[in-house]
Amino acid sequence: MTDSEVMLRTAAFLALAVLAGLILAARRRDHVPALGALAALAAASFVVTSARGADAWLGGFALPLTALCVAKAAFFRLFARGLFAESLRLRGRDAALVAFTMAYGLWQQVAFAAQARAGSASVAERLAASGFELWVMALVVLALRDAWRGLAIDLVEGRRRMRILFVAGGACYLAAAVLVQSYNLALGTATPPLLVLANLALIAILAFAAAWNLVQPRTASWLDPEPADAQPEALSAAECRVLRSLQEEIVERHVYREEGLTIGALARRLGTREHVLRRVINRGMGYRNFNDFLHAYRIREACARLRRAEDARLPVLSIALDVGYGSIGPFNRAFKSRMGMTPTRFRRSAGAASSGA
Repeated sequence: MTDSEVMLRTAAFLALAVLAGLILAARRRDHVPALGALAALAAASFVVTSARGADAWLGGFALPLTALCVAKAAFFRLFARGLFAESLRLRGRDAALVAFTMAYGLWQQVAFAAQARAGSASVAERLAASGFELWVMALVVLALRDAWRGLAIDLVEGRRRMRILFVAGGACYLAAAVLVQSYNLALGTATPPLLVLANLALIAILAFAAAWNLVQPRTASWLDPEPADAQPEALSAAECRVLRSLQEEIVERHVYREEGLTIGALARRLGTREHVLRRVINRGMGYRNFNDFLHAYRIREACARLRRAEDARLPVLSIALDVGYGSIGPFNRAFKSRMGMTPTRFRRSAGAASSGA
């Protein structure tokens, strides 16, 4: 390795290690900080294991570092999903995703690599090894898709900007990686030294920038959740007028019952701009997501009607349709996630409570 490459690898590794520690110390109480720290450490493992002759001087650390490195796309996918959500708790399928990616990557990097060097790899094995690169790209694309798909309903301006930067930066990096890998496959060569240095420099710069941003004095960083409490005093006079109009639409005309209602359509009804309405719902009413705002009012009315004696014989589907859901499935999922039980069970428990009273 040249002196420049050694310096860049050292800088990138140290920056990623510091970033992992800072992410792990974030104020979130879900699994996102752990996933972010693992993604940063996986990238740091890549910086080390991708160096020429790394296996020789890493010794017994080569295999665990390689295992961590090949799982970086899975950690990135899960971290990205949680970063733009209110919270993330890992499930069995998430662990299976990491395990599959790690096993597939280890096979490609260890077993297949040994066969390739010996010239004994079959065509099927070569195709399977190339498939791992496609799998990694698919995980990155899914992370970018989730970040972009949630943009329309996100009410937190800082998080919306982060989504756009995340998608734009991730798409550019992915496009560059595809071009380089296609070039290498077409010519049957390794990545040119200049591109290796450019990649290391980019990793070091991004890691230092993210770490620097996290240590700046502020009430909340891009990783920490913002307060969800309503802060109407933070609204301007014009925004307060929009808030009053919105409350009238909710109380008097039950605007939330409109199926497929979007924030754009609601803004046009109120005669305001989308970014103003997002701020009003976020700061003035305490909601961080437009769908959560709609669900809150719909489920509140559904609960009231499920308790009401005069609606006792009304099918649950009719109530779901009345409050704004197009079918029973989304209503059941939204109701159970907020009330901890199905609508039918809620109706029975409400009836039992009133009978006991």
